[in-house]
Amino acid sequence: MSHLGRLRAAATRALLAAAVVVLATLGGIVATVVVPTTVSTDYYTADVRLSPSWSDRSSIGVETIVGGASARFTGLAPGIEVSPQVRPEISDVVSGGDVSTTKLVVSQAERERVIAEAAKGVAVRFVGGSVLAAGLPLVGYALWRHRRPTVRAIAATGVAWVVTCAVSGLGAQQTYRAERFTELEATGLLRLAADNRTIFADVETRAGQATPYLRNLLALSSALRSEYAPATSTTQDALTVMLVSDIHSSNQYALMRTVVEEQSVDLVVDTGDLINLGRVEELRLSRLARGIESLEVPYVFVRGNHDASSPTDTALLDELAEVDNVYLPEPSDGTYREIEVDGLRLAGFNDPRYYGDSDDGTTDAQSEARDRWVEALGEAAPPDLMLSHEAPAVDGAPGRIRVHGHGHHPGLDGSRVALGTFTGGGTLSHFRLDPADEELVGQPSSFDLLTFDEGCQAGTLTRYQYRAIIEGRPSMDRISVINAGRVAEPAEEGRTCGAGGVSVRPLGDQPTDG
Repeated sequence: MSHLGRLRAAATRALLAAAVVVLATLGGIVATVVVPTTVSTDYYTADVRLSPSWSDRSSIGVETIVGGASARFTGLAPGIEVSPQVRPEISDVVSGGDVSTTKLVVSQAERERVIAEAAKGVAVRFVGGSVLAAGLPLVGYALWRHRRPTVRAIAATGVAWVVTCAVSGLGAQQTYRAERFTELEATGLLRLAADNRTIFADVETRAGQATPYLRNLLALSSALRSEYAPATSTTQDALTVMLVSDIHSSNQYALMRTVVEEQSVDLVVDTGDLINLGRVEELRLSRLARGIESLEVPYVFVRGNHDASSPTDTALLDELAEVDNVYLPEPSDGTYREIEVDGLRLAGFNDPRYYGDSDDGTTDAQSEARDRWVEALGEAAPPDLMLSHEAPAVDGAPGRIRVHGHGHHPGLDGSRVALGTFTGGGTLSHFRLDPADEELVGQPSSFDLLTFDEGCQAGTLTRYQYRAIIEGRPSMDRISVINAGRVAEPAEEGRTCGAGGVSVRPLGDQPTDG
């Protein structure tokens, strides 16, 4: 055979191998779609298949009667689609307003069983479909050449098929692991169609009336999170922190109390803009202090730019200091404290801006305030949660997780967590006089739940956004469950969280044993 002939033969074999790989992969995926694997538990039945879409790679997509969810992983593997069905009795429980999450959560033993069954079923279907598809190039070759395939062609096809199955299986095994989980997102989680347009006496009353909707939302989303989010820690959650911001004088603490009770929240963190116009009278008229006190858990607060009327105004801080469960990292200008709650260390500083300031657009004031705080911290260990109101204030500041509000929109940038507005922008968001005032534009209501385990390692960051719950027309925008271990810096060895009560000390003082 000539040199040219050998090149043509090699090219033909390479094309045949490539065709086998492509067809075997597609055939295996199509087989799982046409004949999905069905697994069942006491309360759920689910069809499991692979996704033919490249955009679904390295993710587990779930479509439920209450919306869709997608869990994403690092790695490269075919996407997995899950279509669960729930028994009608569960829908009846949810619509009745009395949800017991323990009834909806699948036990660990059942979960392990159905995962094993699903993996085996999908693998068998993939192998069967890939075998049939891998044979197509050989059949086409035989019809084209009008002769049986050579032993070498058959062997090459077999090798290509084995490689395809091995790579696909290994990719799935290495990708879909708990430590590679990055984020779970869901949309349309709860769309209650209640047409309750009753006009209530005030915002506080409406918040109280709205608590059943939020309670159902929390219970249902917790059930879905427990069912579909992979474990991110080998130990149980020891501490749950609720992160809120930008209340803006809207007394919706009845809703916040629902979250605290239903999610066993141990601590609430508020990054400022509790009021609107910088006058402490707003706190009194809206009865916000009473709402904070009703939570009956520690409430750590840093002042925002709407919480003072001048650079030296501390009236709001002074009034909050009289509330038993309120703790202030900067109770007065330049006096910094570290708050320790059940072993978790929190510190931060107030916004140097105030309502009515010139706001020249620079971040100099934020940088200077941060530098003063960093100087006070000295050589002490960075806090677990570093708090301030605006994003420039926390940029570059030491802290395992840096938390701020101000923008009314949730965000995540490395270890910097931007909070949305708990009240959808507050009482003045719908009465703006200046269309250019972007800060007070009404936004979806939002809050975050952040967990830590017994070693103070971050667990999950769950982000909720919803609309119109106060108006009686609740609508869930989205819920995201983020692996907080990929957000927070790791805790030092020997740390313990989940017990110990509350202690306050000057910033920079090292914690003492006991």
